[in-house]
Amino acid sequence: MAEPRSWTLAELAADAAEGRARFRAERLEEPRDLYVAFFDEMVPVFETLTLHLESLFAETSPVERIVDVVSDRQAGTAFRYLAAPPISEDDLKTLTDARLSRKELAGDPDAARRVRDMVRQIIDPRRFPWIVAGRPARPGERHAAVVASAALVAAQRVQTSRRGDAKAVQEEAVKALLRGMGFVERPPRDIPMLADAPAAGEFCGESRLGDTRADLVIGLFDRRALAVECKVSNSEVNSFKRVNHEAAGKAAKWNAQFGKRQLVAMAVLRGVFKPENLASAQDAGLHLVWSHRLEDLRGFVEGTRAL
Repeated sequence: MAEPRSWTLAELAADAAEGRARFRAERLEEPRDLYVAFFDEMVPVFETLTLHLESLFAETSPVERIVDVVSDRQAGTAFRYLAAPPISEDDLKTLTDARLSRKELAGDPDAARRVRDMVRQIIDPRRFPWIVAGRPARPGERHAAVVASAALVAAQRVQTSRRGDAKAVQEEAVKALLRGMGFVERPPRDIPMLADAPAAGEFCGESRLGDTRADLVIGLFDRRALAVECKVSNSEVNSFKRVNHEAAGKAAKWNAQFGKRQLVAMAVLRGVFKPENLASAQDAGLHLVWSHRLEDLRGFVEGTRAL
C-alpha cells in the first residue's frame, strides 16, 4: 500500500524554517483594521457602562437594570471585562450558579444580583479605583478605564479571530485541493466503524471518528480512510501541544481502534513548530504535511489510486 513519505530531521528542520518565515510574514503584514474595528465597537459600550457603574453596583439598583446589562451581547461582554482578569461567560455562570439569558435572570432576581455582586467583588482595582475605594471618579479616570477596557476586548477578539481564521483557511485549502482532484464533499457524520467513513473519492469535514474527532476524513482509492488534523501553531512550545499531545494522541487512538492497515493519520501543519517534536510525532505514527506544500498530500492520495 502507498504510504505518506516520512521526513528526515533535516527535511523537517527546513520545512519548519519555511513555516516560521511564512508565519512572520503573515503577522507583519496583518492589518490593524480588525483590532481598530473591535476597539471602536466597544468604546461606546464601555462609555455607557462606566458612566453608570456606581448605580449598577448599588444595593438599590433595580433588577431590571442588571438584567438589561448582563443579558445584552455587547454590554454583557463589557460587564464581564470589568473583572481582573476578565471572566468568561462559562465561569460567571458556574461561580454564580446562574443562567445569563434575559428570561432566566428576569425570573430569578437573586441570581441577577449574584452575578452583579460577583463582578463587583473581582472588579479591576487599577482600571476602576474609584469603585474599589467607594469614592467619586476623579477627572480622567472614566476615560482611562474605557480605553483600557476596550483595548482588552479588542485584543482578545483579534486573538480569537486569528486562531479560528487560520484553522478555517487551512481546512478550506485541503478541501479545495480534494475538490480539484475530483473528490466529492459529503456531510459530517459519526464514524464508529470504518464502513461508515466516506467512500473512495469522497471526504467529509469535522466528524466523530471512533472515540474522538477529526478535522477531515477522506476516502482513499485503496479503500483506506485518511484522517486529517489541521494544526496551527505560533510557537515551538505551543507546537508540542498541537502536534505531540493532540494530533499524535488522536493518531494513537485511531491506530489502536481501526488499525494502521485500515486508516492513515495525518497532520497538516502551518506556523511555528520544533523539528524534534515533529520527528517524535512522526515516529509515533503521525504522518506530516505542510500547508505551504500541499502537493505532498496530493501525491500520496493519487498514489492510492494506482494500487
